[in-house]
Order: sequence, then structure tokens, then C-alpha cells
Amino acid sequence: MKKYLIIALSAFCLELVTTMYINGVADKNTLQTLFFAFISPFMSLPFVMYIVESKTTLDRVKMAFCSGTGYAIGVLICMNYIMR
Repeated sequence: MKKYLIIALSAFCLELVTTMYINGVADKNTLQTLFFAFISPFMSLPFVMYIVESKTTLDRVKMAFCSGTGYAIGVLICMNYIMR
């Protein structure tokens, strides 16, 4: 169960970082864009590690579900922030 929570949180953080990256591009802010482009791969390390070590398709499906949930929550929070 712990790894699924880590995967969801990792996807959530990656979504936030990606949104901030896109925001930097839209604002033509080079430093912000470079910073978020640099840290993005590190945000995905936790779930990449678990996906590589999984042995069954069912486990991979569970991980994909948790990842999708994390991304969806991240999108909802980002959209609420952007719409203000």
C-alpha cells in the first residue's frame, strides 16, 4: 500500500511541477522554465523505480491507477489556482 501512495504523491508533484514549467514558458520566464525543467525528472524517480520492479500486470495496472489519480488531483488543484 505504501508504494501506491508514493506513486500517487509522485504523480501529483510531477503534475504541479509540469504546470509551473508551462507557466514559466507562457510568462517567458527563462529561470523558472529552466528550474522546473531540471527538477521534473527527479519528481518521477519514485514511481519509475516501482514500475520497473513490478512483476505482474495487475500490479502495473494498480500503479497506473494511482499515478492517474495523482495526476488528476494535481490538475484539479492547478486549475483552481489558475482560475483565481
